[in-house]
Amino acid sequence: MPDLFTTVADLIEQVADVPAEEISPDVRFASLANWTSLEALRLLSALEDDLGVRLDLRAYLAVTAVGELVDLVAGELDGATR
Repeated sequence: MPDLFTTVADLIEQVADVPAEEISPDVRFASLANWTSLEALRLLSALEDDLGVRLDLRAYLAVTAVGELVDLVAGELDGATR
């Protein structure tokens, strides 16, 4: 099974049509060429569906970089396994 960063990068690639190789933890969503509020909501849905997590919308929308998103998802996954 791929690590969490790889999974998130793959989902970003699918949603925003950005090659996963161009996505790193420090990439800011605002810098992605195809990133709009619609892609943000599509990514939220994909994360919740594929990973089985429920993310707080305010916390999700406050995230500005890919690494922050991975940390947010990891925290939810850790909380779900307890």
